[in-house]
Order: sequence, then C-alpha cells, then structure tokens
Amino acid sequence: MCRAAAAAGLVAALGACASLAPRSRAPGPAIEDGGIRFRFFAPSAHRVQLAGDWPENNWAQGDGAVGEADIGLMTDDDNDGTWEIVVALGPGRYRYLFRVDEVSWRLDPGNPSEVEGGPARRASELLVVERSGKLEVR
Repeated sequence: MCRAAAAAGLVAALGACASLAPRSRAPGPAIEDGGIRFRFFAPSAHRVQLAGDWPENNWAQGDGAVGEADIGLMTDDDNDGTWEIVVALGPGRYRYLFRVDEVSWRLDPGNPSEVEGGPARRASELLVVERSGKLEVR
C-alpha cells in the first residue's frame, strides 16, 4: 500500500515537472519573402535535410546524375536546436519529410497533415494556394 502511494506521488510530481518544460516543437511551414520557411527542432542532430517530392528536391536527391549530397540542407545558425530552410515553392500540393543525420526520416510535428507516400511510407503534406495574388499555406 505504501509503495503504491509513493509511486503515485512520484508519477504526479514528474507529471507536474513535465508540464513546465518548454515546448520543443517548431511551428509548421510558413510563407515568407522568397518562399516557404520550414523549421524542425532537433537539438542533438548534426545534419538535417528537408526532403520533398518537388522536382528540384526529389526527396533530397536532386538530380541524381549530379550526385549532389546537400539538397535541402537546413541550418541552425543560432544553435538553438531549430533547423531552418526557405524554399521557393509555387501553388501546389507537396509531400515532405525531414532527414536527420542521414539516418532517420521524420514527419513534421508542426504540421498535422499527413498522407501516404515518400521514402518512409508516410509524409507531411503541404498545400500552397494563391489567393488575391498572394501565397497561403494550408
């Protein structure tokens, strides 16, 4: 009985501390001058790439004949753990993932829209529309 009460108290205390932890999730894609800004929070990563199904990216392979390894390479200039890149995309529907340390494919936690497809069998989906001459992300 005492063990159960102590365990319940510990679980409650840990839960309270977890609620005070800062949010580590970066927001989803956003329109910015020059394109769409993608962000991904991965503080322990050494390399993050944006991989998508638009022709210039081709799931971070670019033009396979060229053999470019840095397609979609994101940066964390201020070392806060948030990797960023701005990509010029016109109106359309796009699938994308983040490739972390050339090992794992990750969905965008800042974008709840997911579809089938891509190298991980599921991908985040981005819809870019033009309204009154301006681009919007949906």
